[in-house]
Amino acid sequence: MTIDVQRQTEPDGTLKFLVPAQDVIVRVLAQQRNGTRKCPIELFHQAALVLSTDADLRSLAEVEHVQKHALGLEPAPPWHAILTAVGSQLPAHVDGVWDPVLTTLADYAIVPKEYLWYPVLPKAEPVGIGGDPGVGKSVTLLRIIAHLTTGTAFPTLFDDRPEHPFDPQHVVLYTYEDDPASTIHPRLVINGGDPHYVHIIQGKRAPGTTDLLPMSLQDLTTIKKMLERNRPALFALDPLQSFWGPNVDQNRASDTRPILDAVNTLCKEHRCTPLYVRHHGKSPHAKAQQAGLGSTDITASLRSELGLYKDSEDPNLRILAQVKTNGRLAPSIQLRFSGGTCPVMIDGQRVLAEEARASWDGKSALTAEDLNAREMAHGGDTEEATSALDAAREFLREMLKDGAALTDDVGAQAKKAGVSSATLRRAKDKEHVKARRRPQDDLPIHKWPWEWYRSNGEGALV
Repeated sequence: MTIDVQRQTEPDGTLKFLVPAQDVIVRVLAQQRNGTRKCPIELFHQAALVLSTDADLRSLAEVEHVQKHALGLEPAPPWHAILTAVGSQLPAHVDGVWDPVLTTLADYAIVPKEYLWYPVLPKAEPVGIGGDPGVGKSVTLLRIIAHLTTGTAFPTLFDDRPEHPFDPQHVVLYTYEDDPASTIHPRLVINGGDPHYVHIIQGKRAPGTTDLLPMSLQDLTTIKKMLERNRPALFALDPLQSFWGPNVDQNRASDTRPILDAVNTLCKEHRCTPLYVRHHGKSPHAKAQQAGLGSTDITASLRSELGLYKDSEDPNLRILAQVKTNGRLAPSIQLRFSGGTCPVMIDGQRVLAEEARASWDGKSALTAEDLNAREMAHGGDTEEATSALDAAREFLREMLKDGAALTDDVGAQAKKAGVSSATLRRAKDKEHVKARRRPQDDLPIHKWPWEWYRSNGEGALV
């Protein structure tokens, strides 16, 4: 295929290649980067930015790589032929080196961060919610959406940052896992939300057609139009792996990061928080941040990530723990799952629709690392975890029945009894066991050994 490429030089020295038949513009910054042959390149399609790349368009491998990330447009231009034709006209080198542009940090006015819910839902910054399949991530998401769409205050996680009611916010939800009519709508109502503020993405439609096609995170022009039209406070994708688009390996950071960066930048411009729901992998992970499916770079791109875990003692209780934060680490909070109903009219008859309800149930002393360690030790088997926790609690009661015991002695005896350190920490919290220094007359205070003792929950010795 032959592509008619028209070349012109802009006043700022950049090269612009026009392909009028396809309404495609390729702009090449006329500067060489670090003495290499690569030049920053921007591709435009129908007046919308498609992608930016430092690829060398003289390289067949790099042309194919760029083409992979430029798919999904309607109508689809012949990218490979366009990029190859433009690459053949690029100069071998460009004289001169661009000057770096810097400014002092003092020139940036300090802007306090804003939050939808402090500190777990930063405004206009990417957030993730992860958990095992079936743990209740979608129910938890609807509980959060219920707050946003009604302006009901979230639970206060820090006394110095109390939550307050606010104006109802619009939310955009893109999901393939639950049916909007039979699941999402009644679930939102049962959890106290307002469905008039929730906008469900059905897909994308090309101009002048009636065909509805799947939309992905690569459809930046469509996402931008959606953000401008609906102005949502939250853009939720449940689950993330359904929306990468074609030719993306979610285990490769080089595939996922450009897409997430582009979407996150768009959302930031429109004061919207992108929220990605992720499944946890089957294999146990030493750290909670490594549990999500896909590249760990996905977690690195998030400003806050939450993990949802089952409680080993109560099958109806879940614990929402902050796995990652770029600021203050939030305490874990519990949710109690139950059933609920809402009335609907079908063929003139009043019937009740049933769905899951999630209610906030106070804070939890368990951190994401505690909960991940429990799952790693017991393979996610809550019954086995419960049995292990019960044994650890009984061990502590026996160990401390006469008062206090040195921390080193407790650890050594726990190891002999087969109680893991993670389970021992959880049992310590459940039994209200505290730590303190044991006075030693012949030693300075900072060298006094630590001991554990059972308290009444307020620090007093039992």
